[in-house]
Amino acid sequence: MDPTLSREEREHAFDAAENALRAALSDWYDEETSAIDADIVSSAPTGTGGSIVGSGPAIDSKRVLDASAVTRSILGIDIPPEIIKRGGYKSRNELFSELLPQLRAVYSGERKVKRRKPAKPMTKVQG
Repeated sequence: MDPTLSREEREHAFDAAENALRAALSDWYDEETSAIDADIVSSAPTGTGGSIVGSGPAIDSKRVLDASAVTRSILGIDIPPEIIKRGGYKSRNELFSELLPQLRAVYSGERKVKRRKPAKPMTKVQG
């Protein structure tokens, strides 16, 4: 993200990148959900009693942070934890409809988020 751009210019830049972002996040979502769902769904019990499969979010809030690799490559920013819906997202549509407007607001500068301090380098302990 170029800090010399105006808010309007950053909004336009986000809008121009949105299709690529949606496609990449969609691929990420498919990979993340299929990695766990395939084994669980095939062995889940069936019947009228229901199943725990499908009762929770498809993608929990902590795993959404992993999508920062996608946003970093397309937008140059990580997903701030404070814009992720607590508990996660039940579907790709919910992820897009709730996360993308928040991400756009952060990218444009409309919404301020805490800047993370860089990790301190580890030092060798003398012992």
